[in-house]
Amino acid sequence: MRHYRSKFFVALVILLITMALVVPIQAQSNDPSISVTDQVTSGTVWVASVFSAGPGYIVINNDSGRGSPGQPMGHTLVSPGWNYNVPVDINAGLATNTLWAILHVDDTKVGNYDFGTLGGADAPVKVGDQVVEQSFAAPMIQMDDQFVADDGSVTANSVTSADAGWLVIHADNNGAPGPVLGETLLKPGRNSNVSITLAADGRTPVLWPMLHVDTGVAGTYEFGTVQGADSPVQAGGKVATFAIWTEPHVRMADQIAVPGDSNAQPDAAPATVTVKSVLSKGPGWLVIHQDGGGKPGGVAGYAAVTDGLNTDVAVTLDKGDVTPVLWPMLHVDDGVAGTYEFGTVAGADAPVKDSTGNVVTFPINAAPTLVMKPQTLVDGSLTIDEALIDAPGWVAIHADNGGKPGDVIATYPLLTGVNSNILIKVDEAKAGTQVFPMLHYDTGVAGTYEFGTVAGADAPVQVGGNVVVEPLSLTGAAAPSPEATTQAAASTCSIIPAGTSSVNKRDSASTNGAVVGALNAGESADVVGQAKSASGAVWWTLADGSWVRSDVVTESGDCTGVPTVASTTSGTTPATTPEPATTPEPGS
Repeated sequence: MRHYRSKFFVALVILLITMALVVPIQAQSNDPSISVTDQVTSGTVWVASVFSAGPGYIVINNDSGRGSPGQPMGHTLVSPGWNYNVPVDINAGLATNTLWAILHVDDTKVGNYDFGTLGGADAPVKVGDQVVEQSFAAPMIQMDDQFVADDGSVTANSVTSADAGWLVIHADNNGAPGPVLGETLLKPGRNSNVSITLAADGRTPVLWPMLHVDTGVAGTYEFGTVQGADSPVQAGGKVATFAIWTEPHVRMADQIAVPGDSNAQPDAAPATVTVKSVLSKGPGWLVIHQDGGGKPGGVAGYAAVTDGLNTDVAVTLDKGDVTPVLWPMLHVDDGVAGTYEFGTVAGADAPVKDSTGNVVTFPINAAPTLVMKPQTLVDGSLTIDEALIDAPGWVAIHADNGGKPGDVIATYPLLTGVNSNILIKVDEAKAGTQVFPMLHYDTGVAGTYEFGTVAGADAPVQVGGNVVVEPLSLTGAAAPSPEATTQAAASTCSIIPAGTSSVNKRDSASTNGAVVGALNAGESADVVGQAKSASGAVWWTLADGSWVRSDVVTESGDCTGVPTVASTTSGTTPATTPEPATTPEPGS
């Protein structure tokens, strides 16, 4: 994400007031409606589009067994007007292969779903005599990250299949399903607590559960051995599979912890973020770090986690320590139980590393932002991967005006929170080779974009005084996108002192080298090279040319590809002086 400097904001306002032009997303009837496609789900249903005359709800019901809606499984609030790509979390324990999406009004207290509990409240919407509803197929696999059991098995919480089929566990093959490690037969409908024993050989830290049909010899798994038999299940053009982890892992989505400037409250309570799941080997800590220039910085907050899978972990962040990008990180709890001591007690509560040696961490967006990548228009439409906003709003697509935002050529409504996979129709001639998507709030008439036509309405979102706007190349060949840059930064190798004291920085890869500075406790530094000393110890060299011994620091990021470089020699100590192999590095 990049914020366009606010010094352009005044000029932008004047430009838009005089030249604002809004192109509708597409010609659509403004009658209450729902559009939802067949899809594979692991606990969340995506509704492609909803038009609601006022505040309302999308409610997902299972099938009654008679081709009609049954029990409610989940619901979410929708705004007046058009809503797109709406996620609805559902209760997998009630799943049927066919589900129903139903539009309801919100005619009591806004945000309180009272249908079925308060007579007549929040009823289904009708057009004429017909309820606004749609059925769709949704084969489901609900399977959490988990450690492989002592008997070599893994377990899916719930699997729903239209007919008899198979749950197959594949090994990982460079981020895609690989060889089969095990399979088990499924009955038609919902299957609970499905256990699969894995082959002893070929296991990988990441596994791919996949749903298959049983179309050959009944009860015999033949995919890959009998032509056309037992093929993978698809819905909406996607194979029913996803990745799970069998080693320590964290799942956390982008979410608001830093509001836009106009929504910030000086006396607001400390922000709380929610981590979807944490798989921990033994008791540990989920630590939320500030952003330190593209890598983890200071600690903003932490919460204890227990051995195994932890879900919906809430972490309260220290007020004033929250940055627009945050880094969740998993730590052990190996000092005083229940006391977070990393950085204060030498060697205690260190970061957890995965099987490749990387610290379990990654960046998330925590403030209003846009995530997108260079592209070419497809059928006159562009795609924004994610828009994160802290109130209902808009993405306004601006034409290019000499490298700055110009006319508005399209708008798209946003719900509060994460809006994903946004498809926006634009005028190709006006879009040209570059546009400027910009976040706006919806502060005037709900569902009507009014910036530039109604004084004070629908102003651009600002974070830290900067308008949230980003140039987007439509040639398909531009500089790396902001999220790609963040990921690249995350993969670099950096170090921090392992204990509570500073460590020496020397002018060569030896304790005989001259001390040229110190890396202070909690301070991070990027690694640019490595070398081995005469004793065989590994030393890291930093961007300033100094050297730090590896056993007194903690690494993060990808340190496996750090190049080997020649060590410099101290000008004050003969290079031939042997390095003591067992002497601790002073200052560590």
